[in-house]
Amino acid sequence: MLAAAWLLVWNQQRLEWSVNPTYGYGWAVPLLAAYLFWERWQRRGEARPPRARLAWLIVPALILFIYLPLRVIQEANPDWVKINWSIAGVPILLSLAAVFLIGGWRYVLFFAFPIFFCLTALPWPVWMEEYLVQSLMRGNAVVSAEVLTIAGHPAFAQGNLIQIGATWVNVEEACSGIRSLQTAFMVSLFFGEFYRFRIGARAGLMLASFGVAFIFNLLRTIFLTYVAGTAGAPEMERWHDTVGNVAMIAGLASLWLLAELFRRGRKAPEAAPVKRYRARVPFPFVFALAAVLWLGGSEVATAAWYRVHESRMPAPSEWDVTWPAQALDFQRTDFPERTRAILKYNRGESVSWRSSEGYLWQGYYLRWFPGRVSKFLSGGHYPTVCLPAAGLKLVEETGRFDCHVGGLTIPFRTYLFESNGHDVYVFHAIMEDVPTTPDGHVAYRQANSMERLRSVWRGERNLGQRVLGLAVTGPFTAGDARAAVKQLLTDVVEPASPSSVRPPDRS
Repeated sequence: MLAAAWLLVWNQQRLEWSVNPTYGYGWAVPLLAAYLFWERWQRRGEARPPRARLAWLIVPALILFIYLPLRVIQEANPDWVKINWSIAGVPILLSLAAVFLIGGWRYVLFFAFPIFFCLTALPWPVWMEEYLVQSLMRGNAVVSAEVLTIAGHPAFAQGNLIQIGATWVNVEEACSGIRSLQTAFMVSLFFGEFYRFRIGARAGLMLASFGVAFIFNLLRTIFLTYVAGTAGAPEMERWHDTVGNVAMIAGLASLWLLAELFRRGRKAPEAAPVKRYRARVPFPFVFALAAVLWLGGSEVATAAWYRVHESRMPAPSEWDVTWPAQALDFQRTDFPERTRAILKYNRGESVSWRSSEGYLWQGYYLRWFPGRVSKFLSGGHYPTVCLPAAGLKLVEETGRFDCHVGGLTIPFRTYLFESNGHDVYVFHAIMEDVPTTPDGHVAYRQANSMERLRSVWRGERNLGQRVLGLAVTGPFTAGDARAAVKQLLTDVVEPASPSSVRPPDRS
């Protein structure tokens, strides 16, 4: 029963571990937690199980009952941190209930750490991640620029960008952001338990993990920025992954050395004789079998709820974007690693070129095929957040612009930014393949809890979404910019080819 509950939770998190390098270490957490639990199991004391054990079964029964509604909500909101933590609470509470039924409250306290350690594999709240990432990257950029300037290589930091010579380096690309921070935090907790440190030593090691992560990210950024300024961006790309791996290994090795110093600085406890205590099975066979059937039935019921609603929806619209690859100065660029990790899109293109009128264009096109990602991902990150981080200044939001191209209406939100004294007109649209609102408009903000719950009630999962964005520098007025966008889209938007249509991926 416990194995089934844990496997379901880990299966729901595997997409995050696979596509988001920040949480790639999550694959190791179940094994590390199992090892820590086994270590404590060898040292467990005498069991003092509660009386009336059958009466206590009502607690795990209630825990199992709430799995179904949580699972239905999670299916439409796999990125909702509150729900992911809540649903992970089901196997955690079941595990605590199991050790309670085996050995009483003493066992609950004794085994709490390895059980709760599993939470380190879950994504942190978005607000916390964004605050840490933006703070670390901007601080990283400023300190790196100062160090390089003092070393005789003048550099200037602007937002998350560093200019060294004629080259601009994006700190988001030159450092791994929060990834090493998350990993270092998890490893510091593991070492604290592995060496059986007291609370003070564990807290010190945990705080040290933040400093270690920042220092090695800083060294990585300084080195890669120096390479970019002296040898060019292609050479920086060649070194990018190698330096990142070295920084990660060096950071983890530093934490291990710190843990060793903490261990040698304290008096080793005398080894207590190990007594073998027989443990009883926590749950009756019938209860465990019913629990497994309930968990499996919850998965079936969740799939049925959404498929019934989806069967009533219209067929999705199919169209595609073909960028002007023959235009002057046309080039394709990759999205930063963190952008790919957060948005989890299936297809992403970022391009730039210069038109015959002399306008400088930048465009991006993202697509999410129907599948197990949240329909709210596309609306969580938008120009007013991303572009200021790249050094642009928001002047004003200039309203909505519905651009009609053939039989397609693209609902742009428009903005005016300023960059180095030049006006930059930005057009950003989010569209659903199967519109869930009358005008096809999707909000450009983090969805609140009620919106997410209403989506569940309507049986709306991600049925396919797209983001189309354009930024143009050169037009004198917003009207000129809108006319240029309409003319461009008339040329580049076309019906989709059959190969671009993908079946839903609910695996």
